Amino acid sequence: MEVLQMKRYRKVFGMTAALAALVCAAWFCIYHNRKSSDNLPDLKSISMMSEAEINEIVCGYKRNQLSYIWKNPDKTAENADMWSLGDDRYLQINYNSNDKAVVCSIFVELFPADTKTVKVSYSAGTAAETEIELTRQEITDVMDWASSLDLELQDYEEGEAPNQVYAGGEAYLFDINNGEGSFSYLWINNYYIYKTGEWYLVKNPTLPPIDFIPAARPASFHPES
Repeated sequence: MEVLQMKRYRKVFGMTAALAALVCAAWFCIYHNRKSSDNLPDLKSISMMSEAEINEIVCGYKRNQLSYIWKNPDKTAENADMWSLGDDRYLQINYNSNDKAVVCSIFVELFPADTKTVKVSYSAGTAAETEIELTRQEITDVMDWASSLDLELQDYEEGEAPNQVYAGGEAYLFDINNGEGSFSYLWINNYYIYKTGEWYLVKNPTLPPIDFIPAARPASFHPES
């Protein structure tokens, strides 16, 4: 009788030990596959990093972790969230089916979603400045062009900005919604976007789809038409 009871105890003990080992293994796996929220930098620190650095740090975090540390996103979609970095830049995080961050990207909002009117001035060197007001279709085309630009924020020391180092060049100045916003697309030894005091190198430069030739434009028009 005692022998049977001992065997029963050993069997129960063995099953308990196996279950405990299984639980420990599962916890260990979850722990090592889940990034610690304590190690996630705040958005201010994130804003000073390159896109590659952000991807290395943020990819792998769960969606609810990012929302908990960075608070609710400014914009959200089914598989993506966007946080404002406070300088016309947005951080977009894309998630997989398990709500893990897989791709991080930074973009600059050159045109707001409610853009209604756009005036463009063009100047080159000492030539006289030319200004036109875009039609609705031209606004759409220019917004598509702007969203395709690959921009990299530059950090220049005092006196080292492109307009302080190089002379001449070309400039497109975009006036949005009658002065509510503006930015410049510049050629100064390289192509740049200049907006609210920040310089962005354009890594895939193309000219904006705008025709300044008077004969190619309608005699009279209104952007709202």
